Amino acid sequence: MRDKSIGSYVSVYKAEGQLEGEMVKAFLEAQGFPAMLSQDTAGKIYGLTVGNLGEVDVLVASIDEAKARELLRAMESGEYANEILVSDAGSNEKLDAQSQPEETELKKRKRVLFLCTGNSARSQMAEAVVNNDLWDRWIAVSAGTKPTGYVHPYALAALEEAGIFHQGESKSVEVFKGQNFDLIVTVCDQAREACPLWLGPEKRIHIGFEDPAAVQGTEEEKMAAFRNTLKLIRATIPPVLKEFEGEA
Repeated sequence: MRDKSIGSYVSVYKAEGQLEGEMVKAFLEAQGFPAMLSQDTAGKIYGLTVGNLGEVDVLVASIDEAKARELLRAMESGEYANEILVSDAGSNEKLDAQSQPEETELKKRKRVLFLCTGNSARSQMAEAVVNNDLWDRWIAVSAGTKPTGYVHPYALAALEEAGIFHQGESKSVEVFKGQNFDLIVTVCDQAREACPLWLGPEKRIHIGFEDPAAVQGTEEEKMAAFRNTLKLIRATIPPVLKEFEGEA
């Protein structure tokens, strides 16, 4: 049985954006090699905050690295030029491994900012969930009113267990001053109260979650709290964003 831990995965391809990354991932999996994408995207926040696409790493298990690289070299040389990587069921349009995501396609995606106090757990998990589950319609970022400067390791572990690879960084909401968002979601009471006025009240909602980092007990009990919070976030946030799409 393959070791699915993040530590056993290595990067074999740097894609320019999530769409290209998904296509390369699909190509490798079509050849029988399980792959996953790093979410170090966002080009440090999906690139759109700095005007470019941002890079996405395509990862495979370390035992598959040599063969995967060989396949990718063959792909880039044109040997798989006719390989169907993505097919739109509603049309006959096909995309190959060299397809690049159009800027207009990226601009169609709505942007959501998840805000909490420390930006170490709940808002990071919400960001990761949206960028994993709704990546084709939303671009999610997160920030804190008083950032801790680190992402909680249990939050990363819970995401990894759920198959969501996320490389976030704890940052101040001031990083996003002057940027436009379709929606701002506060996920803790303190952030709701301290939400900067410059974000504006018209597109702001509050969906509160208990802080899993506040749970006391054994390591397993603490980890269980993060798992439960992630499940609640994944069950709650995507439906809310889908409903918002219908109202917008």
